[in-house]
Amino acid sequence: MMLHDQGLPLQLWDKACNTTIYVYNHSPHQILEMKTPEVAYPGKRPYVGHFRIFGSSAYFHVSKYAWKKLELRTKLGMFLGYTDTPHNYWVYLSTSRMTVVFKDFIFDEEKAMGASLERELELHVNEEILAPKVEKPQIYVE
Repeated sequence: MMLHDQGLPLQLWDKACNTTIYVYNHSPHQILEMKTPEVAYPGKRPYVGHFRIFGSSAYFHVSKYAWKKLELRTKLGMFLGYTDTPHNYWVYLSTSRMTVVFKDFIFDEEKAMGASLERELELHVNEEILAPKVEKPQIYVE
C-alpha cells in the first residue's frame, strides 16, 4: 500500500516491508501495556525524531568529486527507509533506478503527504461508486 500511495515501483517492496517493520518496532504495543519494545526491555526511550514519510522527496548534495561541469549540484531521490546505522537513509534514485544509502538530506514531506491524501480521497470516491446502494425496508405502522 505504501508503494501505491507514493507511486513507487513494485520492485521496492522489500524496502517498504523493512520500513514498516522498523516503524512497528518503534511504536507502542498493547501487549506491552502501550510501551515500545525498547522501553519494556532495555528500559530506554526510543528516539523517533528521524522518522520521515515513506516516499517523500529527498534532496541531497552531490560531492565535488562526483560533480561534473554543467550538472546540478543537488539530486532528487525518494525516501525508502532506515538503515542499521543511525541517521543514514535508503533512497531511491529514479533517474538511475538505484537504491543508495545517504546521510544528509533535505526532505519535502508535504508533497508526499498531499499525494497520499489525494489517493485516499480518490479511493473513497471509487468505493462509493462501486458499492451497491441498499434500500431500507419500509415499515408500515397502523
